[in-house]
Amino acid sequence: MCDLACNWKLDGAAQGLINAGGSGSAKVELGEHLIVAMTVDGLDEVQKPANVEAKRQSTVSIQLQPVRDARLQAERDARKEEELKNQEEAQRAQEQAAKDQEVKAQKERERSTLLEIERKAESLYQENRYAEAAPLLQASCTSDVVAACQKLGSIYEDGKGVAKDYSRAFALYSKACDAGDARGCNSLAVLYDIGRGVAKDDTKAVTFYSKACDADSADGCSGLGTMYEAGRGVGSNAADADCKSICSYAEDYPKALALYSKACDAGSVDGCFHLGAMYSFGYGVTEDDSMALTLFIRACDGGSARGCYVSGIYYRKGNYVPKDKSKAQRFFSKGCSLGSDLACDALKKMR
Repeated sequence: MCDLACNWKLDGAAQGLINAGGSGSAKVELGEHLIVAMTVDGLDEVQKPANVEAKRQSTVSIQLQPVRDARLQAERDARKEEELKNQEEAQRAQEQAAKDQEVKAQKERERSTLLEIERKAESLYQENRYAEAAPLLQASCTSDVVAACQKLGSIYEDGKGVAKDYSRAFALYSKACDAGDARGCNSLAVLYDIGRGVAKDDTKAVTFYSKACDADSADGCSGLGTMYEAGRGVGSNAADADCKSICSYAEDYPKALALYSKACDAGSVDGCFHLGAMYSFGYGVTEDDSMALTLFIRACDGGSARGCYVSGIYYRKGNYVPKDKSKAQRFFSKGCSLGSDLACDALKKMR
């Protein structure tokens, strides 16, 4: 008999439906048999062995309700556990979101602080307050603001507000250049070009000038132009980089001219000055003093002391332009104020 309505089988053979509290019957042989009862909805089942030892009626009671109750309780427990798990996951997600938000806010505060330090350092640097700018530039450089590394390097190279330290300047320029800063590469090239703080090395100078020029540094292109103009560290001359005595170099004026033109067009006053010199001497181009003076003046207007000095010479001597003492004095005066001793001497002689 079944306590709940069930379908039952005897030894795998379907015997039909038994109503709740009802019973079913079937003839069996003596021996072991298996009775399987399943609720009508197919969700609960009881398997019960029966041993028939005598030829008489045997009754087997099937209790499906406890099985159903256990299943329902297990389902309730599973749902409760799932709900608890979901709550815990939601709580962890909420806590993680709060942590992430705090990290983000902290990074934003740090970024804001770094930007303020960077702005302050740049302002002090532009105001020539180098001693005050140095520690702020160091903080920015440490935070991988590579432009700050280059500026700090220039401070140590020139000893502006700090003791000169070429080794430190070299390290700072290297860090900036390695990170892709064109000005850092150009500054590094200059050190190798003139042998300041490192052994003079034309080949390395060309390497870093090229890297700077390729990264759109106008001064890098100008510096590379000087190497081609002099034939140092380029082409077949690269092998003579370690020449310590009299060396014979092959200049490449067309290449130099192209680099100076690119540099001048991009705003390099040195590029304009060198380009003017090429036109003045007719190196790689037809000699043209009118064009040369135009370029020297352009360099002077951009802050080139030697551009101002040479422009003054043109007007003082009346070379290819009418003599003009007033203009010559103005150019010498500006050149002197920009740091040209030659311009200062020339100005004194005209007074």
